[in-house]
Amino acid sequence: MPNQTTNYGLTKPLASEFYDVEVQNGNMDKIDAQMKTNADGIKNLQDGQKNKADLVEGKVPAEQLPAMDYEKKGTAEQVVKTHDGNEKAHPYLLGQIETCVTAAKNAQDAADAALEAVSKIAFTINAVPTQNGVLTYNGQAQSPSWNSYDPNAMTLGGVTTGTDAGTYTATFTPKEKYQWSDGTKTAKQVTWKIDRASVAAPTQSGSLTFNGSPQSPSWSGYDTGKMTLGGTTTGTNAGSYNATFTPGANYKWSDGSTGAKTVVWRIGKAAGSLSLNKTSVKLTAAKKTDTITVTRAGDGVITATSNASGVASVSVSGNTVTVTAKAKGKATITVSVAAGTNHNAPANKTCSVEVTLPTKNLSENSWATIREVSSAGLGANYWAVGDMKEITINGTVGNHTFSNLKINAFILGFNHNASKEGNNLIHFQIGKMGTTAVALCDSQYNNSGSSAGFRMNTSNTNSGGWNGSYMRKTLLGNTGTPTSPISNSMMAALPSDLRAVMQSVTKYTDNTGGGSDNASYVTATKDYLFLLAEFEVFGTRYGANSAEQNYQLQYDYYKAGNSRVAYNHSAVSTAVWWWLRSPNYNNNNNFRNVNTDGSNNNNNAYYSAGVRPGFCKYTRSNVVTEAQLLVSGEG
Repeated sequence: MPNQTTNYGLTKPLASEFYDVEVQNGNMDKIDAQMKTNADGIKNLQDGQKNKADLVEGKVPAEQLPAMDYEKKGTAEQVVKTHDGNEKAHPYLLGQIETCVTAAKNAQDAADAALEAVSKIAFTINAVPTQNGVLTYNGQAQSPSWNSYDPNAMTLGGVTTGTDAGTYTATFTPKEKYQWSDGTKTAKQVTWKIDRASVAAPTQSGSLTFNGSPQSPSWSGYDTGKMTLGGTTTGTNAGSYNATFTPGANYKWSDGSTGAKTVVWRIGKAAGSLSLNKTSVKLTAAKKTDTITVTRAGDGVITATSNASGVASVSVSGNTVTVTAKAKGKATITVSVAAGTNHNAPANKTCSVEVTLPTKNLSENSWATIREVSSAGLGANYWAVGDMKEITINGTVGNHTFSNLKINAFILGFNHNASKEGNNLIHFQIGKMGTTAVALCDSQYNNSGSSAGFRMNTSNTNSGGWNGSYMRKTLLGNTGTPTSPISNSMMAALPSDLRAVMQSVTKYTDNTGGGSDNASYVTATKDYLFLLAEFEVFGTRYGANSAEQNYQLQYDYYKAGNSRVAYNHSAVSTAVWWWLRSPNYNNNNNFRNVNTDGSNNNNNAYYSAGVRPGFCKYTRSNVVTEAQLLVSGEG
């Protein structure tokens, strides 16, 4: 709490207090009032002494003295002295003089005190200067302006100019007559500052798309002179990355912070792509599954769906789509690729599927389907020995013309004699009308000579055996091919869809003839159409070369006890004898045959008889071309 003066109660601020104008004004008002009082007292005193003697050097002028008679020198002086020594003499005058003297002394003391107080107030620095306003870094040297700075009262020193953002220290020292309000005269330190300049955090400029190589973004608002770049500044894969920006010593972010800011930048995914190595698939019994290879950019998950899963199902492993046949029909496989790490999902691709699985009814299946089943070795899974399929024979064979003859081919066996004749085969024989066994006969049936049509040789000889026979080469047409048959042959008269899938089959027969039972005579031929051998029908050797049975097996159809009796295709009530390909071992003019009662027999080579050709369905790996046959000497 401040002190007060003794006489007038003037407020004296403590050294720890700041200068207060109101306190000074109050003190001045008190001094003014007391001085007015003193002045008024002096005037009243002067007014009270009017008409009284004015002392001049302590004496009353003579002109003011009353006229009176007075004693000679010394008498009056003594009287005055006596008078003056009397306490009761001039009591009023003495009182007034004393009052006046006291008032004058008090007034002088007050004036002196007021002068001293005013002097102290006039030379006291009550406020230490402070920075006026704000300075912001601009790259140039700057000095602050000051609040309460009086260059007449104090001296400015210390650091008064700066360029970089930061805090500086100036000094203020009172000049000679001046002091701080605490009574001190030493320099006071005052801090002032230059604020950091505000900058905005950079942002990614433009966009980046995955290209398989490292990439770095461009930045909007990035000034290397104002900030430093850190964090993750380069990336390869699509995604988000975190870079950091740290303002320099002279800068701050717009929010006032000065620490590192994380700025997210991105590499976008590239456009996806999808391609399939197949746009269509055909599934059969031989090929119940197939695969589609998917090529896509990136690592997006591959999925596949079937719009007809009952026809074809799908599964996916890696980039391979496996399609599995379920039933005959058509389906569409849709392949999709999801968005991956670096690529967007591409448009879907499709693959059409056609399934031609066989039915249990042989006649319902195309020859192409039958061949596919045969190729897969699955014939016995669908059909049985004796099952039939109708074909149409149309054309001239030898001297006989067939006009759209409907006749059935029936199954003799599956994989017959596979070790010698090949695997995955279905063997057929042409020769049923409905369920009646028939043989193809011309008008010269059972006649011989040059006019005979369906004969083994044009002359009565078995020389050359089966390989060199007219029946094999010309009448059946094995010197041609199914796709390029010779004219007037049985092969040429067969339907084109059958010929399109026929393949040659290996058959072992006596290919020398001449009436000798020589084992070396038994060799192989490759035939598209063939006649059955003696052992293949009867399972027993009667008149054929004894070595044939070493290379042959009885067909399952005949092994099962089915009748060997055949009827004329044009007169199904008339039994006929039909040719076998085996030459008779003990003469040079006969080939073996099946008699009208189904027994074994032989007959002259130039007789026209019934013909019941056989053929096979093969895998393509078993195909032997005619050129190969000719090179091997088997053609």
